[in-house]
Amino acid sequence: MNYNNEKVLVYRAGLIPYVVEEGQIRMMFMRPSNAEFGGDCYQIAKGKIEDGETNLVAALREAKEEIGLFIGNVIKTEEVGQFMGRTSVFVSKIKDTTMFGEPSFETADTKWMTLDEFVDIGRELHKPVVKAAYRQILKMEQMTDDKAND
Repeated sequence: MNYNNEKVLVYRAGLIPYVVEEGQIRMMFMRPSNAEFGGDCYQIAKGKIEDGETNLVAALREAKEEIGLFIGNVIKTEEVGQFMGRTSVFVSKIKDTTMFGEPSFETADTKWMTLDEFVDIGRELHKPVVKAAYRQILKMEQMTDDKAND
């Protein structure tokens, strides 16, 4: 407990699952069930990093809780960077868009979207993060294409 009225810094981690289908990148986002946690807009699955967790472990746990991501559905994961002060964001390419469990009570809905769709209806605060994630995904996929052509 903090009895000295000191502000405790909270560090968070989040993850954006993605697939490439018919040449189009689609990413999964969640809409909170409680408007206090980001309003009624779609946003990145993210949450507090618990004691002893790495940023990646926290991001994967939050994605499991908030969007039902199964770790066995992940092909590869890369860090996008640090955003919004203290939030580490990752992207994970997944095998199957239907291989997700039920999200927790914190989530009202999940949705697969293109970048343009997210920019239209996503949470304003997360738009620059999602744009950076999209650029990272393009790099990851280009690297994959380059390796396939070697």
